[in-house]
Amino acid sequence: MTVIDQYSVERIADRMAIQDVMYQWCRAIDRLDCDGMRAVFHPDAIDTHGPYVGGVEGLIEWVRERHKPIPFSSHQISNILIEFATPDLALVETYIRTLQRYPADAKASLAQLSGGKAGKAGMGMDLLTASRYVDRFERRNGEWRIARRSVIQDWKRLLEVPEDALQPNPEWLVGRRDRQDFVYRERAELGIGR
Repeated sequence: MTVIDQYSVERIADRMAIQDVMYQWCRAIDRLDCDGMRAVFHPDAIDTHGPYVGGVEGLIEWVRERHKPIPFSSHQISNILIEFATPDLALVETYIRTLQRYPADAKASLAQLSGGKAGKAGMGMDLLTASRYVDRFERRNGEWRIARRSVIQDWKRLLEVPEDALQPNPEWLVGRRDRQDFVYRERAELGIGR
């Protein structure tokens, strides 16, 4: 068995590339950027995401439909542990915390991720989760992407959204769940990305 130097200059550069893929996933799913979601996976990747198990295109369609009624989504990652099996294959375990707001009329979308629970009728709910991504990353044609993802469900909590829940001032910059979000406008102005 060949021993891989986990911290050679090459592996450190690979670690940074893999971490960027993870951060790109968070931006893409929270902004509902389907092209961005697609870009983090190899085309033949398989995702086991709780109620969804299948290929990348099906995952994107499932996310798009399930997230339609969700006005706010925040994926925050930490504890990214990267272990190289070969110079082109790595196992990556990433802790993830999510917060999503589900309006009262989005009970079906909420029930998909909460084990069938959706809170009181007529009440909006916030879903908080603690999960882990266990990803098999492969470098193909010089690019690190996810070849297989398994989402490990560790903890979930539902909180009722009060009728007088705080709202940002509409004159402020407010996050959007599309490519009109401020970060995409800034990227375009700087000539970054697509």
